[in-house]
Amino acid sequence: MMGGGSTRAGSSISSPCNGHRTRTQSRSRRSGVSEWCDCGCRPVLRWSGTDSNPNKSFFGCPNYNTSEKRWCGLFVWADTGQDEPVEKPKSYGDNHEVKMNFDWRLGRLEEDVRNQKLVNQLLVLVVYVLIVLIVILYCKG
Repeated sequence: MMGGGSTRAGSSISSPCNGHRTRTQSRSRRSGVSEWCDCGCRPVLRWSGTDSNPNKSFFGCPNYNTSEKRWCGLFVWADTGQDEPVEKPKSYGDNHEVKMNFDWRLGRLEEDVRNQKLVNQLLVLVVYVLIVLIVILYCKG
């Protein structure tokens, strides 16, 4: 969905929020874009790839569409500076955007399952250690 480049002046930086290089531009306070998103990162300038808003610039959370971080939901059109709902494209064509979104969500779910399994294993280990300690204390007493 996101893409594109521009001939506007800007700079490329490595974001500490997602580790990827992103193109940024200076933002005016009058634009209505906050300096920081809810993730604690600076919003980045991107360009829409949808049929309804082709190449329209907007500011968004740098964690959007990344598997390492959660997206806080920041989205502000660059030309208006006002929050607007994100519309789905009228035609999906080859469903590439839907597939990308599904792949991202699936990756997040797989990561959550792995983390939950690790927590469960640690809890089982703690319970076993406590049982062994209780048995040892009971036998001594």
